[in-house]
Amino acid sequence: MITNSEKKQAYTMAIKNRLSGEYSKFQKQGGTVRGLCKTLNDTYGFSLNIDTLRNTLSSANHSTLDLFCVLAVCRYWKLDVSYILSPPENQEKPMHAAEKVADSIQYKVLDDPDYLGTYYGFLFSNKEDDATLHRMTLVISRAKDGGFTADLTVESVVSGKTGAMPLKKELRGVPILSNFNRNIAITFTDTLGNFFFLYTNYEKYLASRVYYRKGIAVTSASTAEREPVMQTFVLFDRPIPEDKLRYIPGLLQPLQKSFPISEKDLQALSEESPLVAQLVEDFQYLLEHHREVFYHINEVSILAEQSPMSKPDRLRALTFLKEHAATPSKFFFSTNLAENTQFVRDFLLNESANSEGGGEESV
Repeated sequence: MITNSEKKQAYTMAIKNRLSGEYSKFQKQGGTVRGLCKTLNDTYGFSLNIDTLRNTLSSANHSTLDLFCVLAVCRYWKLDVSYILSPPENQEKPMHAAEKVADSIQYKVLDDPDYLGTYYGFLFSNKEDDATLHRMTLVISRAKDGGFTADLTVESVVSGKTGAMPLKKELRGVPILSNFNRNIAITFTDTLGNFFFLYTNYEKYLASRVYYRKGIAVTSASTAEREPVMQTFVLFDRPIPEDKLRYIPGLLQPLQKSFPISEKDLQALSEESPLVAQLVEDFQYLLEHHREVFYHINEVSILAEQSPMSKPDRLRALTFLKEHAATPSKFFFSTNLAENTQFVRDFLLNESANSEGGGEESV
């Protein structure tokens, strides 16, 4: 029968062996216990004894294990403390910190000071068939250790028993820059388990301020299954005036060189807006040249109907049809579409620009 003393020794050695593995990597990179002790004491304010630290990191010493030394090196090497202190029989792999993953040749924490600041953005609701706008506020700031952090607030209105209620989610993440493809990725989380992912391209601006960004947002749906939802988001370096919010849904559509619209909707919008009517009149020749008839194929209805055609055959046929659907199979979130960028700069963010489009009534 294993005694308590033996259990304690096995627990101690499991922790020491995990730390010893990290210390070996540290030594191979030229690190020394003396330099490590000095860094921990000077940078993080610990008061560690060099001999105690050396014995804690040594797998040959079976008894010395100082808790302050363990916590100090875990913080410095960005180790998963719960894994390091787990029982000897634990088989779970450690959770790597985002900062440690980014600390490599391929990735790094964003450090461009032009990106520091507060940004205001939008995305659609995470409910199906709901085009309500959710507001985002993204704050990129410098942490105490010099790295950049990102705080995201998402505001929406939900329906409750007492009526409409405001809902606010506050999440935190680290902006990561890929040195290979020059894109920025931020994974946000909170204590409740909410997950939010933003992905956009990076531009090194000669002039300060990143006034407009468009990219991919991934979150979970507002359903019982909480399945992943992917959509477009937009960010600006200042709030958009309320009378110009009507243009945001159009910007939230994925970037496309062309987009389909039904003849019924085109006629209705032409009657409602002189701006659309003028565009249709001035470019009628282009619209007619590209005019086509489209069929809206409802998979659910086709599969639910009674038919001599088997469901497997219907599914195969639908799959073939999807290959030729008008919906694009991929979207490129590039800044090369200068028209969108100019529209945001010269109209949406220009306080002197008339939101009514030069005196005409709103769209």
